[in-house]
Amino acid sequence: MVAGVRDPIEVAVLSHDGMQDLAPGVATLAGVTTAAVAEAAPRARPRIFYGYYMLASMMGIHWYMSAAFVYGFGVLFVPILDTFGWSRGVGSLAASFRQPVGGAMGPIVGMFVDRYGARPVVIGGVLITSLGLSSLAWMQSLWMLFVSFGIISLGMSATLGVGFNSAIVNWFVRNRGRALGIGYSGAILSGPFVGVVVWMEATYGWRDTAFMTGVGMLLLGLPLALIVRTRPSDIGVLPDGDDPSDPVAVEAQRVAQSGPQSSAGEALRNPNLWLLGLVFGLLTMGISGFMLHQIPYFESLGFSRGAAASTLAYFTILSVVGRVGTGFVMDWMGRRGMDLRLIPAGLLAIQAVALFMAAHIDAYWQIIPFTLLFGISFGGGIPARPILITRVFGLRQYGTIQGTLNFLVIPFAVVSPMLLGLFYDWRGDYYAAVMLLAALTTAGIASAFLLRLPPSPTEQAAGAEGASRAA
Repeated sequence: MVAGVRDPIEVAVLSHDGMQDLAPGVATLAGVTTAAVAEAAPRARPRIFYGYYMLASMMGIHWYMSAAFVYGFGVLFVPILDTFGWSRGVGSLAASFRQPVGGAMGPIVGMFVDRYGARPVVIGGVLITSLGLSSLAWMQSLWMLFVSFGIISLGMSATLGVGFNSAIVNWFVRNRGRALGIGYSGAILSGPFVGVVVWMEATYGWRDTAFMTGVGMLLLGLPLALIVRTRPSDIGVLPDGDDPSDPVAVEAQRVAQSGPQSSAGEALRNPNLWLLGLVFGLLTMGISGFMLHQIPYFESLGFSRGAAASTLAYFTILSVVGRVGTGFVMDWMGRRGMDLRLIPAGLLAIQAVALFMAAHIDAYWQIIPFTLLFGISFGGGIPARPILITRVFGLRQYGTIQGTLNFLVIPFAVVSPMLLGLFYDWRGDYYAAVMLLAALTTAGIASAFLLRLPPSPTEQAAGAEGASRAA
């Protein structure tokens, strides 16, 4: 053992006996070719790693999409229903339509990302999302609502669903969890902006509000999308900001990315993919259903519309604990070879408690602990999904596998909002539906422990060191 070395990756690096061939070893894993490494060697290292610009771009687009649609549409939901006389069940059915469209397109979008890169896909996604948001302003019938939601869903799948996600997992390896958590934290600032959407709807009406949010998506999103680069090798650098001229850094990347490199076909034959679909489907079920109905739900409990909208602000702000915290924790656990299955199991348990609390809220102060727990369960699932995908399947066809997993989750996301809407139409309240979601989430905790994760790079390095000592 080399004195002063604390990280197992460093041990593996310093004990490597073939430093001359380390650059080819990274080529297929990090997307950094030998030529790219050689070309980058004489360059001065940039003061700020370009991956951080990527994260800032991702945060900006995520903030706006969340404010304008993911959370903001809850403000427009009831006025649209009142305009056309539609029931909440029918409205929820139309809103749920975006989920199967996005899910069905996920594998296709993923294949485009794997073949052409994330940058053109993200740019196209911004343009499509802008069109979909603006099209709501001209809606005259139910089928037009279905179409608008389908367009928006396709655009969001191409940007935040697969496009940005695929780029970030390429740009960050050792710090992948924290990068994903930070990148997807743009939404935490969108909750307060929902109040602006409330004001816009009250002042200009829901049609003009929808049109203005679509134009805003184009003006803000397109410049940010142009920042995207698919892989670090596109500009001659290594993931995590490592120096490509440093052989130790290159070898560290090789060790960090060792593990399975599955094709999409191999992933489909792996039971882990279907188990991940079940785990994240159940986690999504509570989130997807409650998020659409969150403002109407608290209004049904007797809270004012402003007070109901404030729950989204608390929820999105407090979700940063789950987004960033889970990313840091999973990185930390991964380096120590700990069982990552504890994360999805814990998130399901937290969400079950949050839903049970929501069903029994009768005072405004109780909203704070509810939104904290619900935000953690929601935010934590965001970095957890891609981290587990890369752990089980690697980066070889990450975009297609990520899109396929999104597709498997869709049935859960579609059923949940419809369930809440239909229960409200039937019973006049949401209580039974929320309790049912809490029960299903609780039942799903055990499914996380059915996953069979391959050894982490730390475990592989420790095993190799032990074998060399024994020899």
